[in-house]
Amino acid sequence: MSASSAPVKIRLRSLPAAAGLFWIRRGFRTFWRRPLGFIGLWLFFTLGLFVIALLSVTVSPVVMLAVAAWLPLLTVGFMQATSDVLDDVKLRPSVFKAPFSSSPQAGRGMLAIMLVYAAALAILALWADAMDGGETRRWVQAAMTPPTDGKPPVFPPVSAASLSSMRFVTLGLTLVSIPLWYAPALVHWGRQGAVQAVFSSVVAIWRTKGAFCTFLLGWFVVWIAFDALVQLLAAAFGIETVSLAALTGQMILSITYFLSMWFGFVDTFEITSSTPFRTVMADGEPPAA
Repeated sequence: MSASSAPVKIRLRSLPAAAGLFWIRRGFRTFWRRPLGFIGLWLFFTLGLFVIALLSVTVSPVVMLAVAAWLPLLTVGFMQATSDVLDDVKLRPSVFKAPFSSSPQAGRGMLAIMLVYAAALAILALWADAMDGGETRRWVQAAMTPPTDGKPPVFPPVSAASLSSMRFVTLGLTLVSIPLWYAPALVHWGRQGAVQAVFSSVVAIWRTKGAFCTFLLGWFVVWIAFDALVQLLAAAFGIETVSLAALTGQMILSITYFLSMWFGFVDTFEITSSTPFRTVMADGEPPAA
């Protein structure tokens, strides 16, 4: 029997609320096991998004929807990379195409989830456009358009209406992402269809809502503390001095956030099949064979 057709059994675990903090801690520990490799994967992925964003300005704004559609691949890619590092496997860019290379069913399921993200962004973008009269869209296009004189672009001030529309889109994407939280991973590792994966994700979040909320709250505190530190250093040494360090810190925190999602997934779902699947228990170590 092939790996893609091997039977899979999935069972939800009961988790304490403190498990969410454990996922964050394990994410940081995993990042420092292979920091340059993870940063390389992040730069590889963001370069692809940058190219798509440039195309969206020069070809059609519709292409910009691909940026949102890539989010499930980013999630699964870094979750796969986390598993690889724990298994002492070399990191490689091919982790981002893992769902499409594992089985046709996984590929179809991942594509369906990507389309949901793209459709959600399209609806939110149209709504935001009506809120600020297209100011945010024009601002983004101006920021992504290379100037003809070779000088850095000058960004106009953002109005209150534009800030409101940006917050609206961010909140909307967050609300869409929560029910789809585990869906990409369940499509890839759980071999579920897109609809079943979304249903399983919603049930899992509700069953482990204490740990899930602790995880989100923990990351909120981390980002607030980081922002406060940057503001303090900027006031003491100037924003130009700390800007590069701040951007690097933001990148590291973003990477670690996606790495920590892997530990939430394997702690929430007990997956058994005829193919190996790493399971991390609450003490941070894989169970004995």
